[in-house]
Amino acid sequence: MVASTLHGCLARGAVSDLGPLCFGYGDPSLNRASQKAFQQADLIVVLGKRIDYRLALGGPRLLNPSAKVVQVDIHAPELGLNRRLDLGICADVKATLSALLEHHASPPDRSAWLAQLRNWQAAWQQQLTQAASDSSPIHPARFFQELAPEIPEDAILCWDGGDFVHWGRATLPARRPMHWLRLGPLATLGACLPIGLTAKVVHPSQPAIVMSGDGSLGFYVAEFDTAVRHNLPVIVVVGNDGCWGIEREFQLGVYGGDKTVACDLRRTRYDLVMKAFGGDGEHIDRPDQIRPAFRRALASGRPYCLNVDIQGARSPFSQYQLESKK
Repeated sequence: MVASTLHGCLARGAVSDLGPLCFGYGDPSLNRASQKAFQQADLIVVLGKRIDYRLALGGPRLLNPSAKVVQVDIHAPELGLNRRLDLGICADVKATLSALLEHHASPPDRSAWLAQLRNWQAAWQQQLTQAASDSSPIHPARFFQELAPEIPEDAILCWDGGDFVHWGRATLPARRPMHWLRLGPLATLGACLPIGLTAKVVHPSQPAIVMSGDGSLGFYVAEFDTAVRHNLPVIVVVGNDGCWGIEREFQLGVYGGDKTVACDLRRTRYDLVMKAFGGDGEHIDRPDQIRPAFRRALASGRPYCLNVDIQGARSPFSQYQLESKK
């Protein structure tokens, strides 16, 4: 039985990843521990989350077909939409959990199950960490490894699109509610720069950090001007490999060979673009530059772009998605 929390995309931070019963993303492409947990759990409780493509539409590829499934959602048509439920509850999630706590009994010993979850999680994190190196261009795993200790606890992290971004989403902890903002199930690329600006308006005393690939940044790059005009000191971190990385991975994985179509971009100096709009920025092409550059960005009090020269590395995230389509 799952005696733990696996978060969907927009619920990250509702329970801190640092808590003993939280094991990160419920999305198996970003957390292979969740894939194993869902396949072996005999009870799955889905709270305020659509049973959509992220949960394989409730199918046996991800969820144990013999598991009991309970879904709680305030929107009745969501209940049982893609998978038969053993219990559907049309109610507010917070009210439901409060009611359950009132009838809480002493739970059975789940130490063995929790130990297994921790082992799966540790193995997955080790796999991601092993990809880090001292190479230049910088491997995304190394970038986020260097960045992690520098991120303030109250920072609002806004995650846009890109394979570069997936490395950060899979390795950095979500610690506070509404401090881990994402595109949502429609994956509206580029939207996290406007989201980051909004976060800075709502919480001016807290750092707002936008993580983006170079492709997704192109959708709203003119919002650099908005940040400068309205004095919104967001930090924009762009992983720049001159490529639509996820599309490249899919094309190479599906068709083989080494040729792709319409995946190449220019390695534009987005730090200089920010400066041209009146903000500030730096170009990073070595791991030892990452921490001091980020500290300067935090201290600047200005809109700041860190243009990070990264490898176009093969990733386990796209690999999972390719495998799941076979």
